[in-house]
Amino acid sequence: MAGAIALSPDKMWTSAGWLFDWTIRFVAREVDDPQVTATVEEILRENLGLFDLDLLPAGLRETVLRKLRDDLVPVAAATLPSTVPERKGVLEYLDGLSRLARELAEP
Repeated sequence: MAGAIALSPDKMWTSAGWLFDWTIRFVAREVDDPQVTATVEEILRENLGLFDLDLLPAGLRETVLRKLRDDLVPVAAATLPSTVPERKGVLEYLDGLSRLARELAEP
């Protein structure tokens, strides 16, 4: 099953289910906010496959975008096992999400 992160009404990032799950777990760990954690846990538990950032309060949404922009790729490069198939391509794909977040994040 695939998953998607809706960064805005017109920007959506989709991925394989395992990578979506890894990415939203990253968000929950890095943001360390009870609302984000509860949202991610519900998405994973119910197998919803969609994380809509517009449902978060504005300040929290900006924090998530900043983490995706600044920390996602370095953390993935440091923690994804070398045995992940096509690891380089996975990191490049995550960089695409990082670029989308960069377009939307406030400076």
